[in-house]
Amino acid sequence: MKRSLLYIICSLALLSCSKSDDAVPNLLTEFCDVHINHDSIAVTATLDNGTALDIAPQGLKAAARDTTIRSVITYVTDGAMTLVYNNVPALCQKPTPAAELKSTPHDPVKLISIWRGGNYINMVLGEMTTAGGRHEYSFSIDSLRRRILYTSLIHKQPADDLPSYTQKRYASMPLQVEGTEAYDSVSLSIVTYDGTKTFQTKHIAGQDL
Repeated sequence: MKRSLLYIICSLALLSCSKSDDAVPNLLTEFCDVHINHDSIAVTATLDNGTALDIAPQGLKAAARDTTIRSVITYVTDGAMTLVYNNVPALCQKPTPAAELKSTPHDPVKLISIWRGGNYINMVLGEMTTAGGRHEYSFSIDSLRRRILYTSLIHKQPADDLPSYTQKRYASMPLQVEGTEAYDSVSLSIVTYDGTKTFQTKHIAGQDL
């Protein structure tokens, strides 16, 4: 009986220590614009709601310098600084008129989620692959009718990359497009394995929301 009681007390003590010593930080994952300085180090990140985060000097580096990169970061805010645990670049291209593109393939993808984030349409795509081949993505402007800018996701899957498992891809399409007639809504069509899905949102050209 004494041994059983001692075992229970020791077990509770170990459980208590585990909870206090191995506390898991409250990690957040969000799309953002990561700003890179002249030394190719990420210094700040701007979330889609306009919040600016100062990134802790932890050696988060990029291949480019003096630029802004669209990314999905997993982070925790510690006082005035932000610790970035993971940084995944996101595809981010302004849509191009379809007539200016060499080709407009619409190979299907899985549409995991899609939403409006600030001045972007954000999406999480499921890329079907076997060998992790290089899939090509872009966005095209298909037409502008009744003040709606119609766009679509361009996706080219390598012919030798057969669909075997799903790999996540992050993408953002900017809502602000220069050089077009006035529009107040943007429609994005994506060809999926379940048919074409369409997402539409209001946007006044020339205004940041």
